[in-house]
Parts: sequence; C-alpha cells; structure tokens
Amino acid sequence: MAIIRAVNIHKKFATVEAVRNVSLTVEQGEVIAVVGPSGSGKSTFLRCINGLETITDGEIYIDEELLEKRTHGRAHVHLSKEDRTRILLKTGMVFQRFNLFPHKTALENVMLAPVNVKNESRVAAAQKARSLLEKVGLGDKLGEYPARLSGGQQQRVAIARALAMEPEIMLFDEPTSALDPELVEDVLHVMIDLAKSGMTMLVVTHEMGFAREAADRVVFMAEGEVVEVAPPEVFFKSPESPRAQQFMRSILQQG
Repeated sequence: MAIIRAVNIHKKFATVEAVRNVSLTVEQGEVIAVVGPSGSGKSTFLRCINGLETITDGEIYIDEELLEKRTHGRAHVHLSKEDRTRILLKTGMVFQRFNLFPHKTALENVMLAPVNVKNESRVAAAQKARSLLEKVGLGDKLGEYPARLSGGQQQRVAIARALAMEPEIMLFDEPTSALDPELVEDVLHVMIDLAKSGMTMLVVTHEMGFAREAADRVVFMAEGEVVEVAPPEVFFKSPESPRAQQFMRSILQQG
C-alpha cells in the first residue's frame, strides 16, 4: 500500500523552480534513498512532503489521505487544523542540524513532543524516551545536555526524538552532512537498523554506502527533476541516464 504519493510536484521560489514535475510513490516498509548533486531539489522535495514548504503545483497523499493539492499556488484542499496535524504526525523528520533544546537533557528532549503534542503522561513519555535512547546506543547519556554530546550523539538523540512520536514514516534530510567523518558511522548504523526493522524511510543522502546497503530503490534527482529510479544494485553498477552516469563518475573520482 502506498504510504506516500507525490503527484507532479512543483515548487517555485520567486522565479526559481526548485522542484519540477516530481512524482514518487513510496510503499509501506520501503526505504527510498534520494541522491543527486547539491542544489538538485532533494531537500526541498522532502520538505514539501511534510508541509515545511508549500508546493506550487501538484498533489501529496500521506497514507492515502489527500494532504495538499495546488494549482499555480492556489489550494484545492482545505483541511481543518486538527486533520492536517493528524496527517502530518504520521511523518517524523530528522534534519541536517540537530535542533535540540540546549537547556534540556537528552531524556527531556525526547520526552518533550509526546507530552506537549500528544498529551502523554510524563511517566509514560520518560519510559518511552529511555527505551528509544537505549535503542540508539545512548542509554548512558540520558541526563546529558546537548553541549556535552558529540555531533553524532546529538543526531542520534534527534532520531530518538522523532521516533518518540511513533510516526509511520521517517524522513531524513542529509542527517550526516553536518557531522565529522568519524561520527557518521554510528548514525548510519542506527538508520540501517531502523530500515531493517521495517520502518518506511525516505532519505536524502550523500552517503552512497547507506543507499547501496539499506535502500530498496534509489531516486536520482538533478536540476529539480527525478532523472532515474532504480534498485541500488542496478543504479550503482549501470545507471541508464547520462546525467546519472556523470554523477557516479564524480562519486568514484571523489572516493
């Protein structure tokens, strides 16, 4: 069953069309890696999916519910605030920057949204937060403040924070790009374990190893468009489009 369906998505900033006619269907339990050169519209497309950016044209369905439909910026769907929030809470997002509250501990950061948004009791939220922090390898860091955590540890707290809302879909926007190289592996390990657990994931990434190991499909974007979609074993060995071939040559040269 399609849990995300984006149909002919366009996103324009003034005169710049950052995303052009992008359509993508993500099935439940599927892991999609979105790759491509910088400035290709990958992150903008992801932000359109969870409502952080307003599309100019197209349709977005989450779990078969129509979240957004626009033509030349004009909305055709007018959901109540409650319904829109209910649909969007099916997605959890992890950003490039961790955006943790510096005055709250790791445990408190993970507890915050379940208590304030879902009205969970503090006891239940704390129990869940402990379990999630243990799951991402930070069971010994519950009382630490972000300033005392490495970048990789902060990003793992951010993943636990997103999971605490019990989303059906996890969206990752280049979650390792702000990390020092030696800190990337621990975050990718958590993401791979999450993928193996059956979580639906849409991941914008420059980590080709993750895309090769964890993704069911690779979506290659360039200049705001989806150029190629293929299983990783096909994409990384013999991409079809000249633009994807050029991209892979560049990746191999950097490697």
